[in-house]
Amino acid sequence: MFSIHHAKKHGNRTDKNVKMKELEIRKYEHKYHQQFKEISLDWLHKHQLYEKADDDLLDHPQKYLEQGSSIFLAHYEDQVVGTISLIPVNEHTYEILKLGVVDGFKGLGIGRKLMQICIDICVEKNVKIITLESSSKLENALKLYEKLGFKHIEVVDAHFESADVKMELKLR
Repeated sequence: MFSIHHAKKHGNRTDKNVKMKELEIRKYEHKYHQQFKEISLDWLHKHQLYEKADDDLLDHPQKYLEQGSSIFLAHYEDQVVGTISLIPVNEHTYEILKLGVVDGFKGLGIGRKLMQICIDICVEKNVKIITLESSSKLENALKLYEKLGFKHIEVVDAHFESADVKMELKLR
């Protein structure tokens, strides 16, 4: 289990002075399936990026876990506030999918922490490249990826029709 501490205010919360004392990043458990799915569907619909290709992972995460994928959930108090999936493409390449943070918890470093956990796992596994597909509509996410060292590459054979951005991080 991973833990981080933050002392920033979070917007969109009823009490603007509530401080984020402890956020835990935990491996996916089936009992949180609905929250995992809702967090992703929320941002996909909000940015008009949802497509049928999203359903396989969102409806059947267990299938991905059985094939060596990892899914992490950010927990704050009694709710899931963020998600990320790390999918093996082959022995040397992994892909990040479905990074999402609940409105009201954005800007607190949750997305960065979820991304860093995936990067750390890939380093431990001697993965050479981490890829991700995204959309130019997701400006804040793209800035985060760039800050973490991801570089833009040509979009070829995208899994998602809405993916007009492809990035990779070379680890070695």
